[in-house]
Amino acid sequence: MKLIKEYLKIHLKSLLEYRSSFIMTSISQIFSIFVELYTVVALFDKFALLDEYNKYELLLGFSIIWFGMSIAEMFARGFDHFSDLIVNGNFDLLLIRPKNIYLQIFGSDICFEKTSRVLISLLILVYSLIKVVDSFNIFKLILIINMVIGSIIIFVSIFIFGASFCFITVQGLEFINIFTNGSRQVGQYPMGIYKKFVRIVFTVLIPLTLVNYYPILYLTNKITNISYIFLPLLTFILLFLSILIFNRGIHKYCSTGS
Repeated sequence: MKLIKEYLKIHLKSLLEYRSSFIMTSISQIFSIFVELYTVVALFDKFALLDEYNKYELLLGFSIIWFGMSIAEMFARGFDHFSDLIVNGNFDLLLIRPKNIYLQIFGSDICFEKTSRVLISLLILVYSLIKVVDSFNIFKLILIINMVIGSIIIFVSIFIFGASFCFITVQGLEFINIFTNGSRQVGQYPMGIYKKFVRIVFTVLIPLTLVNYYPILYLTNKITNISYIFLPLLTFILLFLSILIFNRGIHKYCSTGS
């Protein structure tokens, strides 16, 4: 815990050396999420296909995905930029230090600029929950917590999975953005509008439906099966597989010769 505090302190201190840049970047992050929100709502009003969904349900699904993505980008940036550690040889230094390698990679790059986006998505999440959920109970509160955790886990897992390729390619691969930004783009719309095949893909491979589609059905009382409360926790399977692949890469890693 002490090491985590030191990582946070160092990154925050270095960031505040350039306050103007931090403020402008934070404003741009707020602008970007509102542009995305406006696009989604505009499409919601335009197409009759979305008439079966309440606007607040749309906002709930949107905010869950954006919150998870923003938290992951904020604290798992080290994995997103893992190729930099490989290329400049700094990963070799991490390996010889007597600290957990994952903790060191997380601490190598903390993006506080995403704080504004985290707060905005959290506000949208709270607002939409108030509008969507008729009556809160312990089961729904547990489900909401699991949804948030599951959303974060999905994007952190994708970052770790993408970082695993750097052991082979050294440089990062652009196609990983298909899984990160692509998943965010798909997940911010109601999953029910997609074909069955797409829903299966985003249930089995990238389990977005487990953190927004099925849980929202339970929150809106369209489904009463209590087992739906624990569906978001299945995202830990994706995290386990990503860590397994990354560990395999570490064992095969022979340095880049930097």
